[in-house]
Amino acid sequence: MSRNPVRSKRPQATSPQPATQGDLADGAIIDHAHALYGSDAATAVAFCGLDAWFEGEEVEFQRFARLFRRLKN
Repeated sequence: MSRNPVRSKRPQATSPQPATQGDLADGAIIDHAHALYGSDAATAVAFCGLDAWFEGEEVEFQRFARLFRRLKN
């Protein structure tokens, strides 16, 4: 089980969000990651993405990959 506070353990069926809410939720996750990890926020989000990948959670992996790209830009 992941101990990462940013990552949700919701079932895959409820993970996808409508596009209109995704950007708002993504912004909140990015703000929370910055508050928790400071300049290492991109690394923390990348770790969450790897965790999702290894657990076979494609939807969560794609979400964290998108968040990582936003943090790196």
